[in-house]
Amino acid sequence: MTTGTKIRYLREKKRLSQEELAHLVGVSQVTIGNWEQGKSIRHEHIKKLAEALEIQMDYLFHEEKTTAATVYNSAVNPTDKGFEIIIKAPNNFFEDLNRKMDFIITKFDTTK
Repeated sequence: MTTGTKIRYLREKKRLSQEELAHLVGVSQVTIGNWEQGKSIRHEHIKKLAEALEIQMDYLFHEEKTTAATVYNSAVNPTDKGFEIIIKAPNNFFEDLNRKMDFIITKFDTTK
Protein backbone atom coordinates (compact mmCIF):
# COMPACT_ATOMS: atom_id res chain seq x y z
CA MET A 1 0.00 0.00 0.00
CA THR A 2 1.42 3.39 -0.96
CA THR A 3 1.84 6.30 1.44
CA GLY A 4 -0.90 8.29 -0.30
CA THR A 5 -3.31 5.36 -0.09
CA LYS A 6 -2.57 4.97 3.61
CA ILE A 7 -3.19 8.67 4.26
CA ARG A 8 -6.55 8.55 2.51
CA TYR A 9 -7.56 5.27 4.17
CA LEU A 10 -6.68 6.52 7.64
CA ARG A 11 -8.31 9.92 7.05
CA GLU A 12 -11.54 8.27 5.92
CA LYS A 13 -11.36 5.79 8.81
CA LYS A 14 -11.29 8.75 11.21
CA ARG A 15 -14.15 10.28 9.21
CA LEU A 16 -12.15 13.42 8.46
CA SER A 17 -12.48 15.49 5.31
CA GLN A 18 -9.34 16.59 3.54
CA GLU A 19 -10.05 20.09 4.82
CA GLU A 20 -10.34 18.91 8.44
CA LEU A 21 -7.10 16.93 8.23
CA ALA A 22 -5.41 19.91 6.57
CA HIS A 23 -6.43 22.11 9.52
CA LEU A 24 -5.02 19.60 12.01
CA VAL A 25 -1.71 19.38 10.13
CA GLY A 26 -1.47 23.09 9.26
CA VAL A 27 -1.54 22.78 5.48
CA SER A 28 -4.10 23.40 2.72
CA GLN A 29 -6.74 20.94 1.56
CA VAL A 30 -4.98 20.87 -1.83
CA THR A 31 -1.80 19.70 -0.08
CA ILE A 32 -3.66 16.79 1.55
CA GLY A 33 -5.09 15.88 -1.87
CA ASN A 34 -1.62 16.00 -3.38
CA TRP A 35 -0.25 13.71 -0.66
CA GLU A 36 -3.08 11.25 -1.24
CA GLN A 37 -2.21 11.28 -4.95
CA GLY A 38 1.39 10.36 -4.17
CA LYS A 39 3.15 13.73 -4.06
CA SER A 40 6.02 14.06 -1.60
CA ILE A 41 5.48 15.22 1.98
CA ARG A 42 7.77 17.85 3.44
CA HIS A 43 9.61 16.67 6.55
CA GLU A 44 8.16 19.36 8.78
CA HIS A 45 4.63 17.99 8.21
CA ILE A 46 5.26 14.29 8.82
CA LYS A 47 5.04 14.41 12.63
CA LYS A 48 1.83 16.47 12.66
CA LEU A 49 0.29 14.20 10.03
CA ALA A 50 1.11 11.09 12.06
CA GLU A 51 -0.29 12.71 15.22
CA ALA A 52 -3.50 13.75 13.44
CA LEU A 53 -3.99 10.22 12.09
CA GLU A 54 -2.92 8.69 15.43
CA ILE A 55 -0.25 6.45 13.90
CA GLN A 56 3.49 5.91 14.11
CA MET A 57 5.48 8.02 11.62
CA ASP A 58 7.24 4.98 10.16
CA TYR A 59 3.90 3.33 9.30
CA LEU A 60 3.31 5.96 6.61
CA PHE A 61 6.49 5.22 4.74
CA HIS A 62 6.88 1.48 5.19
CA GLU A 63 5.52 0.29 1.85
CA GLU A 64 4.86 -3.40 1.75
CA LYS A 65 2.24 -5.58 0.25
CA THR A 66 -0.45 -5.68 2.90
CA THR A 67 -3.68 -7.49 3.22
CA ALA A 68 -6.88 -5.83 4.30
CA ALA A 69 -6.52 -7.54 7.67
CA THR A 70 -3.03 -6.11 8.18
CA VAL A 71 -4.17 -2.56 7.46
CA TYR A 72 -7.27 -3.00 9.57
CA ASN A 73 -5.38 -4.43 12.54
CA SER A 74 -2.66 -1.80 12.45
CA ALA A 75 -4.94 1.19 11.93
CA VAL A 76 -8.02 0.46 14.01
CA ASN A 77 -8.67 0.33 17.71
CA PRO A 78 -8.46 -3.37 18.65
CA THR A 79 -11.51 -3.01 20.91
CA ASP A 80 -13.66 -1.95 17.94
CA LYS A 81 -16.39 -4.57 17.51
CA GLY A 82 -17.32 -3.47 13.98
CA PHE A 83 -16.26 -4.88 10.66
CA GLU A 84 -14.81 -3.45 7.51
CA ILE A 85 -14.83 -4.25 3.83
CA ILE A 86 -11.94 -3.00 1.66
CA ILE A 87 -12.50 -2.67 -2.08
CA LYS A 88 -10.06 -1.28 -4.64
CA ALA A 89 -11.90 0.76 -7.27
CA PRO A 90 -12.04 4.27 -8.79
CA ASN A 91 -12.80 7.12 -6.35
CA ASN A 92 -16.28 7.87 -7.71
CA PHE A 93 -17.21 4.25 -7.07
CA PHE A 94 -16.50 4.70 -3.36
CA GLU A 95 -18.53 7.89 -3.09
CA ASP A 96 -21.55 6.17 -4.63
CA LEU A 97 -21.01 3.03 -2.56
CA ASN A 98 -20.75 5.06 0.67
CA ARG A 99 -24.03 6.85 -0.06
CA LYS A 100 -25.76 3.54 -0.73
CA MET A 101 -24.31 1.88 2.37
CA ASP A 102 -25.28 4.85 4.55
CA PHE A 103 -28.83 4.58 3.20
CA ILE A 104 -28.98 0.84 3.94
CA ILE A 105 -27.54 1.26 7.43
CA THR A 106 -29.99 4.05 8.21
CA LYS A 107 -32.91 2.07 6.79
CA PHE A 108 -32.20 -1.07 8.80
CA ASP A 109 -30.63 0.41 11.94
CA THR A 110 -32.35 -1.35 14.84
CA THR A 111 -30.61 0.68 17.56
CA LYS A 112 -32.93 3.69 17.09
